[in-house]
Amino acid sequence: MVLKINGLTLALGEREDLLPVRVASLLGLPDGAIADIRVIRRSIDARRTRPPRFVYLLVVRLADGVDWRPAPERERAGVSVIEGMDGPDESPHADSPGLALLTSFPRPPLSFPRIPDQGPGQARESGKGNSIPHQPRNDTEYPAACGGVVYSQAGSAVFERRPVVAGCGPAGIFAALTLAEKGIPVLLLERGRAVPERLADVRAFWEQGILNPESHVHFGEGGAGTFSDGKLTSRVKNPCISRVKRIFVDMGAPADILVDARPHIGTDRLREVVVNLRKRLIGLGGEVRFGARVTDFRIHQGCLAGIVINGSEELRTGHLILATGQSAADTYRKLAERGVALEPKPFAIGLRVEHPQELINRIQYGRWAGHPDLPPADYFLTAKVAKPDRSCYSFCMCPGGQVIGCSAEAGGVITNGMSGLRRESPCANSAVVVNVRNEDL
Repeated sequence: MVLKINGLTLALGEREDLLPVRVASLLGLPDGAIADIRVIRRSIDARRTRPPRFVYLLVVRLADGVDWRPAPERERAGVSVIEGMDGPDESPHADSPGLALLTSFPRPPLSFPRIPDQGPGQARESGKGNSIPHQPRNDTEYPAACGGVVYSQAGSAVFERRPVVAGCGPAGIFAALTLAEKGIPVLLLERGRAVPERLADVRAFWEQGILNPESHVHFGEGGAGTFSDGKLTSRVKNPCISRVKRIFVDMGAPADILVDARPHIGTDRLREVVVNLRKRLIGLGGEVRFGARVTDFRIHQGCLAGIVINGSEELRTGHLILATGQSAADTYRKLAERGVALEPKPFAIGLRVEHPQELINRIQYGRWAGHPDLPPADYFLTAKVAKPDRSCYSFCMCPGGQVIGCSAEAGGVITNGMSGLRRESPCANSAVVVNVRNEDL
């Protein structure tokens, strides 16, 4: 029999090896009746009405032959039977269920507006004088349906031209990995530089004010997260989340992210993880190119037929995943120029505030601040006014972190928050932002 227990607590100073005893006591069973326990989620309850405590969501397998029946009071205590399971490893929250999961979700049919063919003339790289001629090509030079996919009986995808992923941030890396794990030889393009060279470029900006327009806090291997704090945030309950976190751990992230309610890798550890992800992709047959900026798109019969790299190199492909992040304005301008449908979305803008971390610890933990079991405290604040209808809230709070400059263009002043794995800085910081709606612009 497999049970789910939600809300079991441990006090400060109590170790997790007490969990079997606590579970047996809650169930009214002897200690030997518990065969396996898997921690699914761990969070901190720091409400001021009681001392801080750790709260657990567990999946528990009882020993063979143990007969246990739920009572109403135990159901109220957060205990329920999981039907049709033989052990914690079959939990929907358990380790990676496999790549097939990524392709098993039903998807609604998609429709896209047709893109007009490029006329003859010049395709010009945004903001630069170099150009390459556009030469209309015959249909025979392009694969049927501009790179359509056919599927073998085994279900593997066969591409006439290998697919391309543009952008080596989290979305791009995992998109490329997913293709490579299916045996598809994907090409991953990144306009910035690899982590070692990028570190030198960012250090030159922070220490000397020298900005490399193609290698900075936004552009380069790992995306902006390489110089952030490595928080893993999702507001959806998607079973793929456990697979993503397991891959991070396999690549060097701390195992605690598998269970922590607010998983955190840290910018220092994340840089190692990102490099290992690249090595894994290459080992699966993928290719990674740095210093490769997508500067134009070749459109044929309303479909993508190829891309231009760095204003001069043409690459034929019918499948392109754009994982270019928020700072690649030149890419979005070129997409609009080529007739790709774009639409605005609301966003938020604001500033960074910084406080002593000790102050935040005292506010959140009270007299228990400084206890060795407690991590540096964080917070979330929000406010809303009726007229005008506007929200203000804290965002991306970094306990034990630092405020950094992350300008992406000359003359721009942009800040972000960053923290290491151990969050040892004496300062805390957070963004405070206000929502900006489409009609505001």
